[in-house]
Amino acid sequence: MTQMTKPSSSSALSLARFLDAFSAFIDLAAGFVADLREQLTRGAAVRLVEREAGVFTLALPDGTARLRLDDPTPFAPEIVAALKGREVELALDPGRFLFRPLELPRGAAAFLDGIVRSQIDRLTPWSASEAAYGFTAPEDAPDERLALTVAATARARLSPLLERLKAQGAGAILVTTQAEGTGSPIRVLDHAASGAVSGMAGVRRVLLAVLGGAAAAALLALAVSGLVGGNLDAELDDITERIGAQRRALVAARDGQGGTAVLAALERRKREVPASVLVLEALSQALPDDTYVTELQMEGDRVEVTGVSREAAALIRLLEQSRQFAEATFVAPTTRAPGEAGERFQISARVLLPMEALR
Repeated sequence: MTQMTKPSSSSALSLARFLDAFSAFIDLAAGFVADLREQLTRGAAVRLVEREAGVFTLALPDGTARLRLDDPTPFAPEIVAALKGREVELALDPGRFLFRPLELPRGAAAFLDGIVRSQIDRLTPWSASEAAYGFTAPEDAPDERLALTVAATARARLSPLLERLKAQGAGAILVTTQAEGTGSPIRVLDHAASGAVSGMAGVRRVLLAVLGGAAAAALLALAVSGLVGGNLDAELDDITERIGAQRRALVAARDGQGGTAVLAALERRKREVPASVLVLEALSQALPDDTYVTELQMEGDRVEVTGVSREAAALIRLLEQSRQFAEATFVAPTTRAPGEAGERFQISARVLLPMEALR
């Protein structure tokens, strides 16, 4: 039994490590994209600070305004002008949040986002998708560990505040709070003007959707490739089978009567049509050394020779005497060009078949 469970446990451990590494990669990519988007899109921000339950203060050029986000009364015009199209930091009272300490190995510093996300359902009453959460900057702890504080609340509790600000034309909304004894605010939630989460969680979902779409497209491409490749393989097998059948038919015809007739026709054509090499060799033996062939044309058993010779009239007799040619005759008058030592000739003759020449 031990030998049977080892491979299973090893495979499960390898899968868990792969999923952890993949989650860490997505978190790093999401953090980079979110930071880049923040730097490119954000301008000067305004800050709403919760001083009492439901009462916020807003710094204006001519003083400080007080307002409530749970009151449907319209905001004053100067408040609307200060919020419209601007990034708003909504600094909420710590009493709205649940704070939980968390200690991690120091080696987890590069993967804090993914680790905290996976721990939300253990640290809080909400799942990661139901909670708005953030954490403080990690601090060194004994035994090579890191200590941080997680702040979380239900997203549903923040929705009315966000909707109220968006109705007044606010741009991106950053929700923060502050843990007791810490100096820097904790970023809890980041909403774009459209209401879609634009922080790391939103970018993470977009990246996962893109990767999922790419994986689906790759699987579809593989399926189509397999289908098309299978059809091509079937066609190739069919063509190969046809070629094999034709070859078998040719072999059968060669071994039978039909094959004998074909071979006899080829042999007869080989004997009836003289080879150009043999004709050229016969001409070189029949013509004198002072004769040069400049053009040679063959058609069937006849050859037409063009060239230059010192005594063109004697060539007819020499060809007839060679017993390789017959019916030799001039097809054009002989001519002598100025500066040439011989006469130009053009002779046509019938090439005797090899067997006929031996008679």
